[in-house]
Amino acid sequence: MSTINLTCPRNYGEMSEKQIRYVAALQHAGMSEIAIWTKCFVRFTGIKAIGGTSERYYFMKKHLKGFFSLSIEETCSFAKKLDFLTKKYVGIQPMSRIRMYRPCDKLLRDTVMLQYLDAENYYQAFLFTKEPDHLHKLMATLYQLPGKKYSNDLSKWHIKRMARRSEVEKLIVVMWMIGIKEAFKKQWPYLFHSTNADDEFDQGTAPDMHTIIQNQIRMLTGGDITKRSDVLSSSTWAALDELNTKARESMEIEQQMKNN
Repeated sequence: MSTINLTCPRNYGEMSEKQIRYVAALQHAGMSEIAIWTKCFVRFTGIKAIGGTSERYYFMKKHLKGFFSLSIEETCSFAKKLDFLTKKYVGIQPMSRIRMYRPCDKLLRDTVMLQYLDAENYYQAFLFTKEPDHLHKLMATLYQLPGKKYSNDLSKWHIKRMARRSEVEKLIVVMWMIGIKEAFKKQWPYLFHSTNADDEFDQGTAPDMHTIIQNQIRMLTGGDITKRSDVLSSSTWAALDELNTKARESMEIEQQMKNN
């Protein structure tokens, strides 16, 4: 019996922009999870369905003579290995460009704290209100002109260009942001332990992003307003490292007080 090798991405980090667009298109079309997994299994492995019965599917593959079959159970089992497509967005690569604009690093490593806070603010606002304008501003925050210093003074033309993008492209930006949030929870577990804004959103209550952001800035400045500008222009990852350390120390103190 000959062996047929079928290969698929194991996570979003191994996927091309074309593959990510395909997943987003399926999601935008409202397909069920199992339908998305199955269609992607077929497409990504390079096989082509040519028919089937109530028990088996029959496929062809490029450079393979004849055809082969998989039982319904086998097909579903293989497809389920792609469940990360609708569950785990860590590592997703952003679209390489939107017109003349380029994305920041996929995990915001090259951003300043102000840019991260703006992105977080627009993301949470969009999740709660579903107002497209918040999503367009999120896109304008994450996609900037190359070589330019970040400014949150977003021009109306910048936002309008984002608004004209397809719904699939807009969905990819949301998927990217979800992946960033997932990665940050692993990178800074003490800071995102309570998943501040996300928990509030899950409860159906609009997160008070102004208070959350001001508290984070206050923690970094130690209450010294003269340091605010330096904090906002500092590296996002360096600032989140410091916030995570402060959150850990706060939890340790709280635990000690409970034990005394």
